[in-house]
Amino acid sequence: MKYLIIALLFLSCKADVKTVDNKSTSIKVASKVKEVSKNNKNKVGNNTYEEALKRTLKYANELNFDIDYIRNKGLADKKYLAEYLGLFVKLKKAMKTKKEKAIIMKKLTPFYEKTLEPSFHNMNTVNDKLFKRNSMSYMRILWLLDQLGFDNAYYKKELAKVQIRMDNHLKVRGEWQKAVFGQYYDYFKIKKPIAIKYAHKLNGPITYQKPIDYFDRLKAYNITHFVFAAYDYGQKIKQTRFSKRDINYLSEILPQLITKFEAKNNDDLVGELLTCLVLINKTKGLAFKNSYTRLINRQNMDGSFGNYERGRNKHGNDIEFKYYLHTTLVDIEMFIEHNYRK
Repeated sequence: MKYLIIALLFLSCKADVKTVDNKSTSIKVASKVKEVSKNNKNKVGNNTYEEALKRTLKYANELNFDIDYIRNKGLADKKYLAEYLGLFVKLKKAMKTKKEKAIIMKKLTPFYEKTLEPSFHNMNTVNDKLFKRNSMSYMRILWLLDQLGFDNAYYKKELAKVQIRMDNHLKVRGEWQKAVFGQYYDYFKIKKPIAIKYAHKLNGPITYQKPIDYFDRLKAYNITHFVFAAYDYGQKIKQTRFSKRDINYLSEILPQLITKFEAKNNDDLVGELLTCLVLINKTKGLAFKNSYTRLINRQNMDGSFGNYERGRNKHGNDIEFKYYLHTTLVDIEMFIEHNYRK
């Protein structure tokens, strides 16, 4: 009996040692993964527009973006696809040669072909929550494909099938969302429902000239989308939505908002706010120049923008398309639009 107890104690100790060894190995592996991730997301530091563009193009090309995977997980596949296509549309705008533009078109062709599959057009069967998350992007994808020159006859037929649901849900959308939907309805010559009949007149806080204390993060995002709608997301150099009074207000409030959200290291929102200054042609001030330099130097080594590593344990590699993709899009968009207008 005595020897049996000793043997059991020995096996127990050996098992504990093995457990400790396994834990140690796991910690080492996790540490290595974290270290690699951290290195990829280290800030570049001194940076130029040309270098930033080159890095972002590499990041976009290497991003593992699987639309079927995203849809099968029940996520907002249209939202993420719109951001993915939007990134390449902006990068194509920055390319100087026909060869470079052709490479981007070849890259995007398989994603265009996905929109020719009936399974992509599931907007009439998804629940209301997912419909709301995807509805604007569903129209935006069509707009982006149109900008790229793809044949969208099939897509437009599918959009027509969901038009009643699209029209009805506009009653519960906010002002900036109605403003953007209004742009898409006008672009595709779709009859507007009463909910957005006067969307071209909506300017939210710009109309009421709200002071800086009014703006939290969401309200600051709202103001950027009124500007994006006015300039058709950079497709227009001139606009007809804003009065001179509106532009003067934007010239004053946008630098204040940039300062406010730079202090929070919100590179996503700062990128959108800087883009607004670019679109209204107010980039000669010191505030813009300082923010421009700060943001371009905060690009990650892998070409992305933003810092969301705290969420990697929860989201895994999905964090790239869930968070980094949008921030990379809005930040590089600002640099591209600024360079284009120079």
